[in-house]
Amino acid sequence: MTLTDLPDESAFTSRVNEFNADGEARIYRSLRHFWHPVAYAEDLGDTPIRATLMGQQLVVVRLDGEVCVFDDLCAHRGSALSIGAVIGGRELQCPYHGWQYDSSGRCTLAPQRPDLAGHLRAGVHKYLSAERYGLIWACLVDEPYYPLPEYPQFDDPGLHHIACRPLTDWECSAPRRVENYTDYSHFAILHDGYLGDATQPAVPGHDVWRDENRLENLQDKKTLVRVPVDSAAWGGKDLPEDPYVYFSIDWRVFMPLTCMLNIVFSDGNKYNLLFHPTPLGPRSIRNFTIAGRDFGDPAKADEELGGFVHFIYEQDRPVVESQRPEELPEDLSEEMHLKGVDKYSIEYRRWLFELAEKLGS
Repeated sequence: MTLTDLPDESAFTSRVNEFNADGEARIYRSLRHFWHPVAYAEDLGDTPIRATLMGQQLVVVRLDGEVCVFDDLCAHRGSALSIGAVIGGRELQCPYHGWQYDSSGRCTLAPQRPDLAGHLRAGVHKYLSAERYGLIWACLVDEPYYPLPEYPQFDDPGLHHIACRPLTDWECSAPRRVENYTDYSHFAILHDGYLGDATQPAVPGHDVWRDENRLENLQDKKTLVRVPVDSAAWGGKDLPEDPYVYFSIDWRVFMPLTCMLNIVFSDGNKYNLLFHPTPLGPRSIRNFTIAGRDFGDPAKADEELGGFVHFIYEQDRPVVESQRPEELPEDLSEEMHLKGVDKYSIEYRRWLFELAEKLGS
């Protein structure tokens, strides 16, 4: 019996959690088929950056004006290219013996045998990469299952965006973090006074549906958020005389991991977030977040907007890291779900497991 099969008077279904190793492995393997951020674009200067994606060590570098992502492994003796250098803006040089690679990953020079320049078959594997929305994205397969997510708000001249660099990596699975990010019912409890009000924990009615590569939702009424008068909640927004501020929310997940949050306050101000928990491994993630607003002082955005994002994340982190099993149970009946309240999470899991069945072999 699934949750949707339950009669109206039934509020939940429950069973003891079961650890499903096969299901976990399938979900994790399927994530290789999608785009993931691996670095913030503004951090990529004249030197290479080391990155990790699903256990693979990568090097991110700009060559001939192109963002390139390679295996962080010199073809000669396996040295890390991420601690090398960019030569003339065109070649990536290994720090050990000086071998150089162009933007295609082909070795163009072995200094000890310059006569072989242009004739060496050695090279490093290059991955699909893109620079978009202030992030460097990479994919471990040649044909991503879905295209990059769409975030048109990033190009809105009225919005000021910042990169919210993670304070620390999280010890949890990437899907668990997405569920946390889209879980309405925890706002009033865990984030009381910042994202909700513990005296009003009810979740507004909302519809959830699939649209191409994303999971959409629409709430029946505006969400009530309590803004304490002694905080910089919402990152520098003017506090109302009434300690409550109303806003409408547009929340979507570009499957399987990219979350997008668009908020319009009752006074017309806008607040946006693009968030993606990049899997470093099966149970380790790095939170990549781009936040934007059209209110407050842009010069204070890092302190106010970034500080607020980090504060909320640090409230979430110990709770999400404590969840068991670490990955999402493959059977919806293995956890308790409140009818209507957990609709978003349930629909997310169903789609995620479909993708895992198709791509996780």
